[in-house]
Amino acid sequence: RFRAQPIHCVEPKRRVSRMSSKSPTAGKKVVLFGVGLSAPPMIHYLTSFGIEVIACARNRKKVEKVLKEVPDQKLVKAEQFDVSSPDCEKRLDELCPSVDIIVSMMPPPCHPKIAAAALKHGKHFFTSSYVSDTMMKLSPEFEKKGLTCLNECGVDPGLDHMSAKKVIDEVHKEGGKILAFFSVCGGLPAPAYNNPFGGGYKISWTPYGVLSAGTNNALFLFQGKNVTKPGTEIYNPPEWKHVIEVDGKATTFEWYPNRDSTPYVKHYSMPECQSIIRGTYRNNGWCNTLRAIALLGLNDRELKIPEGKSYLETAVFIYNARNKDKLPADTKVEGLKTAYAKFLNSDTKNKAITDLEWVGLFSTDKVPEGCKFPIDMMCTLWTANMQYKDGEKDMIVMQHIFEVEYKDGTREELTSTLVDFGLGKYHHIPSKFTSMSRTVSLPLACAIRLKLEGKISRTGVIRPVTPDFYEPILEEISKFNPPMIFKEAALKTHIWLRHEAKPGEERTALTPETAKMLLDAGFRVTVEKSPTRCIKIEEYAKVGCKIAEQWSWPSAPYPTIIFGLKELPEDGKPHELVHRHIHFAHCFKGQGGWKDVIARFKKGGGALYDLEFLKLNGRRVAAFGRPAGMAGMALGLWQWAMQKLGKPAIKDLKSWASKEAMCKTVTDALKEVEEKKGLKPSALIIGALGRCGKGATWVAEQCGVSPIKWDLPETKGGGPFKALLDVDVLVNCIYLTSKIPAFVTKEMTKGPRKLSCFVDVSCDTSNPNNPFPIYNVGTTLVNPILHVGDEKAPLDVVAIDHLPSLIPLESSINYSKALIPYILELIDRDAFVKKPVWKDAYDLYVAKCKEAGL
Repeated sequence: RFRAQPIHCVEPKRRVSRMSSKSPTAGKKVVLFGVGLSAPPMIHYLTSFGIEVIACARNRKKVEKVLKEVPDQKLVKAEQFDVSSPDCEKRLDELCPSVDIIVSMMPPPCHPKIAAAALKHGKHFFTSSYVSDTMMKLSPEFEKKGLTCLNECGVDPGLDHMSAKKVIDEVHKEGGKILAFFSVCGGLPAPAYNNPFGGGYKISWTPYGVLSAGTNNALFLFQGKNVTKPGTEIYNPPEWKHVIEVDGKATTFEWYPNRDSTPYVKHYSMPECQSIIRGTYRNNGWCNTLRAIALLGLNDRELKIPEGKSYLETAVFIYNARNKDKLPADTKVEGLKTAYAKFLNSDTKNKAITDLEWVGLFSTDKVPEGCKFPIDMMCTLWTANMQYKDGEKDMIVMQHIFEVEYKDGTREELTSTLVDFGLGKYHHIPSKFTSMSRTVSLPLACAIRLKLEGKISRTGVIRPVTPDFYEPILEEISKFNPPMIFKEAALKTHIWLRHEAKPGEERTALTPETAKMLLDAGFRVTVEKSPTRCIKIEEYAKVGCKIAEQWSWPSAPYPTIIFGLKELPEDGKPHELVHRHIHFAHCFKGQGGWKDVIARFKKGGGALYDLEFLKLNGRRVAAFGRPAGMAGMALGLWQWAMQKLGKPAIKDLKSWASKEAMCKTVTDALKEVEEKKGLKPSALIIGALGRCGKGATWVAEQCGVSPIKWDLPETKGGGPFKALLDVDVLVNCIYLTSKIPAFVTKEMTKGPRKLSCFVDVSCDTSNPNNPFPIYNVGTTLVNPILHVGDEKAPLDVVAIDHLPSLIPLESSINYSKALIPYILELIDRDAFVKKPVWKDAYDLYVAKCKEAGL
């Protein structure tokens, strides 16, 4: 349903002129209370269907001016109405009885009084505002009387509900789940009309509401937990950004959370949802400026400011009221800017400070009378300097992001996006309206028409979240000229390369070269910063990867595939893993604590695709075997040399720039032994014909050692093998999955032997099938040697489980090239359930969960 790219819509044919008298709505009446900026499009729309509109507001002349542009003057009538006047109820009794629907576009506090009049006279009540607690209490009475009380049917709220619920219902119909939902909307200037303030902002509704948003706490659900952000922190830092196409150009918007998002889990009927955030879009720079306004108290609604002062003097007063270090009352502009910079831990070039200067805060003009609080003062500055000029366009940008899991376990991110520009000329309306006015009023107007046509039967206090609302309204607005169309799309697979937490691990499973292959194939690729990775982060940025902070992957979207190399930290954080992970987990072969590791994935609803078990036709598709064998042989020979020279055991290992550099270190040590002691080492490799064994052989030969090579013919019968004690260095390059007699036992090492250094490349210390049960603990890069012999007959064990990290760049390049063909398969959402390599890996994970009793 959503796998296609965004729909490219053809401009619809214009609607035929106004509806005739045969229209089912002809002769119907609506009374509209509140004729502000958003009302005119509604009036024109309703009258085009023959619906009579009685428009009521405090300023009758203003209403008459609006109504003059309606083509059919017989359908409109202006009335004076003041909700605060003593005769308000009398006027409601005069205006309401003769109409079919009562509409309120007045401020929200006025709605309950008008809704009560609707109940009194048995009329339906419609508004675009949020459902208040007071309004919700009226629901039983509306239901009892069989009346519809529709709320939240504008743009936000309104179109956001309808466009979101359409997708949610479709996902549920397919048996899917909404794991996370993000809904963000913003009213902004069209790009060509931006001003400098906050990256570009102009007033399309009351500035008081915008400024006061910084004093409202935000509550949302994230990964199953309620999160509260104080109003002063919702802009700090601007963590969330979306890239949306505007006029053919990819445009980045900041966004921040709005008030309480949690009730919408219930409103949208998605109890399975683990994350939900509703937010507001702004241009880049907005959050920085609004954060400064909030921190500096410039949107304070309680501090009383003095009268008769200039903006600059008042700003100094507000600063002093909030800080111990007082400024002189006659502080000049530069002094205040310096104080602001210090307070914000910045400098005077901070864009927030230059924005405040641009808007007039440092002016010597007097603050107008009537400004009682800092927020009032800021409102006057915004109103004076941030209005739209004649001919300037605004726009509405809205996007929903749905993180979905389908019944087959596959996941993807879906989007539904609206970009609407103002000043679009209607074929039957002479005026040109802002996008804000169109999107706020026309969805409600459509709902009014549907009700008058008898197509809506639901009663009580309701929102437009059911198909009887969203299907016809979304269809209707798509036919406008210009159309309002939500473009739906499925985002491409997102690969997130995380930082490696394992000490000393410098390798990576994804290089810039292979990352570019993913990007060219359509993947989205994010790479975390990492101080230990052998490739600089700038190299990933150059090929187009998105860069993220170290260890930020836990907050990635649910469908994101978290790509790493070695196991996650043992501290168990996060405790529940919600993503699909690809890495070496070392928990499928009965290793210590394996059940606890798998439980983290199971509890979080994530999954593990272990790199060690990505196989095709029984053979691993990619492995670090060759570099592991190389490093293992190098360490074995090097430690043998340290023994013979009487030097301390090798310790605190650091990576080599290349395999050649590693071999030089070993060769120099062997030459020193030969020169001083006249000795050369002997070496034997078990599993010499495999990738790991061939790597060990290559290093031995580069260092002047001709190793003895054992493989299946020499070992298939099982041990013990006394011949293994007759060499100086023994390197094991095999892993056994079935029980076989031990090749060397602990008892054997207590007798006569030449063997003094054993390298177990497989290093599965807890594997019950380990053919070398002579030690029971692994070693590390910091302490790579485990002494299991004695001073007279030393026997040193090397058992490091990430040997290839000693030659990280070469290891990473070779491994990533081998693995990338299978990562590329993940561009298809269902690859995890259809492609053999991934399906088998998932089936193994499921089997191990069952084995662990999960």
